[in-house]
Amino acid sequence: MKKTVVSILGIRPDFIRMSFVIRELDKRFHHILICSGQHYDPLLCDVFFEKLKIRPPDYILDTGKKCTNHLEQLSFLTTEIPRLFKEQNINPDIICFLGDSNTVGLSFPLKKEGYKIAHIEAGMRSGDRRMLEEINRTVCDHCSDILFVYHEDYKENLRKENIPVENVYVVGNTIVEPLRVFREEIMKNPKKNSIILLDIHRPENFRHKHRLVNIFHFADRCSRRYCVPVKLLYFKRLDDAIKTFGIKLSETIEMVPLMGYEEYLRSVYHSRFIISDSGTGQEEPALLNTPVVVPRDFTERPQSYWANCSISFPAEFADPDETKSGVIFSWIDKIRYGGLAEDIIVPSTKWIGDGTTSIQIGEIMEYFLCNRP
Repeated sequence: MKKTVVSILGIRPDFIRMSFVIRELDKRFHHILICSGQHYDPLLCDVFFEKLKIRPPDYILDTGKKCTNHLEQLSFLTTEIPRLFKEQNINPDIICFLGDSNTVGLSFPLKKEGYKIAHIEAGMRSGDRRMLEEINRTVCDHCSDILFVYHEDYKENLRKENIPVENVYVVGNTIVEPLRVFREEIMKNPKKNSIILLDIHRPENFRHKHRLVNIFHFADRCSRRYCVPVKLLYFKRLDDAIKTFGIKLSETIEMVPLMGYEEYLRSVYHSRFIISDSGTGQEEPALLNTPVVVPRDFTERPQSYWANCSISFPAEFADPDETKSGVIFSWIDKIRYGGLAEDIIVPSTKWIGDGTTSIQIGEIMEYFLCNRP
């Protein structure tokens, strides 16, 4: 009798990152895939099922359509998931979450109901408790019976929080396998370096006028220095903030619609560099040989800095003498992928993983469920 594993996913990165894990869980278990519907726009959800050949979810909830904030989302899921389990006679041996979206907050009430919890992408810590994501992932980690981490660094984070390390497994990053589906085709053509992609969607930035002004001013300087346009990804909350604050974008910055995953990856690859406050924005570009400037005060991916895949831009303060910008430009100018000469910077992607993560997760989960009480 196969064990029953339920995966509950909700946002754009979840489906990308879990695409190969879903296939592995389907092979080994009676696997039930639930989409919470936290992202319900086709560009944010449906397109990934097609492009990455992910089978459709068994159940799709209306979290994003019926809820306007994180409080309503958690309340809705706390009642809807148990109702679904009861109505469909679903009896999970373990419930699997990935990442740090509001959907993973459901791990807390489900743990109190006695369910076993697994967390993929565990152990990430930025130290910034202003972030909902930091709270979500910390709570999920402490509710989890088995934790899959990307690095030894993350395992150490969990050890410091007194989470038993015998339940923690270092498996590498789930992003490597889905990215391979597109990477070879995308990178067979020479890199154009024709744009700078600007991706700003964290409350840390869009809630504060001075931070947005500093980021847009820096992006404008980048455009003029490297003689390429800036393409700013559209997010409704960002667009609303720009209008509310009365910010006028420079003619060098154009807001563009959100993209499908493959189109986004192509844009990243052909960028001179990107400016992004996205967590995943520190991983995929590294595998596409594109440097990243990160306008955040903290990051849960410091390995990206250490490996010279990205550099921090402190957006809190203006740069009247342009010292910060000069340091960043110097770093970008020295980046060389695969180079050996002196006075250059060669980024490393070893910190991301070797592309066997889904198989490791499947094997470990199977052993855990068959050999642990």
